[in-house]
Amino acid sequence: MKLRTGTVVVLGAAVLALLTLATAGWGRYLAQPGPLQAPAMVVIDNGNGPRTIAAKLQRAGVIDHPEAFVLAVRLLGLAGTLQAGEYSFDPGISLRATINKLALGDTQNRAVTIPEGFTVAQVLARLEADQGLSGKIEQRPAEGTLFPDTYAFRFGVKRQDLLGTMSERMAEELAAAWASRTPGLPLNSPEELLILASIVQKEAANDAEMPQIAGVFVNRLNRKMKLQSDPTVIYGANFDGNIRKKDLSEPHPFNTYVYAGLPPTPIANPGRAALRAAAQPATTPALFFVADPSRTHHLFAESYAEHQRNVQRYWRTVQAEQQMIERQQIEKGGKTK
Repeated sequence: MKLRTGTVVVLGAAVLALLTLATAGWGRYLAQPGPLQAPAMVVIDNGNGPRTIAAKLQRAGVIDHPEAFVLAVRLLGLAGTLQAGEYSFDPGISLRATINKLALGDTQNRAVTIPEGFTVAQVLARLEADQGLSGKIEQRPAEGTLFPDTYAFRFGVKRQDLLGTMSERMAEELAAAWASRTPGLPLNSPEELLILASIVQKEAANDAEMPQIAGVFVNRLNRKMKLQSDPTVIYGANFDGNIRKKDLSEPHPFNTYVYAGLPPTPIANPGRAALRAAAQPATTPALFFVADPSRTHHLFAESYAEHQRNVQRYWRTVQAEQQMIERQQIEKGGKTK
């Protein structure tokens, strides 16, 4: 029977590997330090068999004898257990430790952070930019249905699957908030609580003041007053930047200066603090709030007259800051001449 050249080469390599194992001693060879000189990352794809994996490990410098790897995997009975993923290998890692890592699926975890208050569009953009994720986003989630958090994942996880995890988390958090809500709120469903929480999330300067802000909006809803929330106007107009006076009169469904009640959908993805604040708002007589000049919190007011004084105080500070910036620019320009 004739053997093809390729077959002879493979058999020769296998014999060499077997001789290497026999000469060095089976246990001693598996345990001795490998050739890797510096940390290395290797991606094992789904469907990769022992030979393909061995070739990748050799190219990365993790092992020096691919056939020895294949033979060792088979003799150990682990050929069918090697798992896909992204692996981190330390310098000098032994052949046995390398095989164990692959068999246990000890992959390198990655993570993506979704900040509180991100819109769905911002979440999708972040996932699209992450090179550790795979696949296209086939179904766009509804606004407000993705829970903000840091999500660990293995290399190659599908973007759509990670979105599913985020949606499940939001459903759980929303259900918990709805179950713990204060009786008598002017909210008819968990969806309405989610909408209010998204507004609170975008309005608040910090978590501590969220219940107070939620309390103001609840007071307005109870009195059939317009919410007059700038973030809803900005969301509906689909722009970033400072809101202008003319924007407040644009008749789109998210303009809470024009229409009373909640907007039709959430305007962002709220976090746990905002959900709890919407479910358990502070009891407050306040009907108005405006940013404190420090921008670290808000000033609350029960009457419109008090609110106007707070607004004027804010704008005086803003104008003073702008004038100082202009003076500094003029002085800087004069010095460079």
